[in-house]
Amino acid sequence: MSEEPAGIDPTSSVPKHLQLKDLLGRMISEGLTPGSPIPSERDLAEQHGLSRMTVRQAINALVADGRLERRLGRGTFVAQPKMDVQIRLVGFTEDMRRRGMTASSRTLSFERIHASSALAGHLEVESGEPVVRLVRLRYADGIPMAIERTHLPERIVPGLVEAGAPESLYQYLADEYGIVLTWGEQSIEAATTAAEDAPLLGIRSDGVVLIMARRSFAEDVQVEYATSAYRADRYQLWVPLAQAARPIVRNP
Repeated sequence: MSEEPAGIDPTSSVPKHLQLKDLLGRMISEGLTPGSPIPSERDLAEQHGLSRMTVRQAINALVADGRLERRLGRGTFVAQPKMDVQIRLVGFTEDMRRRGMTASSRTLSFERIHASSALAGHLEVESGEPVVRLVRLRYADGIPMAIERTHLPERIVPGLVEAGAPESLYQYLADEYGIVLTWGEQSIEAATTAAEDAPLLGIRSDGVVLIMARRSFAEDVQVEYATSAYRADRYQLWVPLAQAARPIVRNP
């Protein structure tokens, strides 16, 4: 009989989400077949004494590795073996650099606001809590490409508004606050451009944009909620693909 996997060690230097990822990975390898469901986020959180965010981070990592798959309205299941898809957490500048283009930005607004109930839900903060809001028009090779609206809880970036809009937000967070983003969640959908965005993007008022909504984290702390409206006629989603590692087969 196989030994039951150890639980989460709160005294370990290994982050809890990585411990849970390893535990779930061993469950998959040692007994779960493709198509088998795993426990819900709530059940895993209660079983191991973890936050839902920590559990979600572990599951997201296994989904990214191609070992789990989410089925809308049904739960999370062990995935069939397939090609890995790696989506990297990078800023606009690095994304454009990968495409061989030069990125630039124009700050449209940089201010302190109070979170609406909807924004508070996205940031997982209290309604009315002070939030830093940065709105930028992003260019690639001088062509307006996207309007990006970024929100950060002010309590984790005190003094940011007074310091002024940084040239590179992610780099500034790392240098000035020691905040390094480690993972995130992003959704993408097509939509008609907002009336105020169309002239800035140089498209018709009924033009199509790709709306990307992203929540970014530094370990268990949510740092950012951002929405970006990209010109669909100029932007092509780029996702790096890596061939799944082949098993090592020894010759008899």
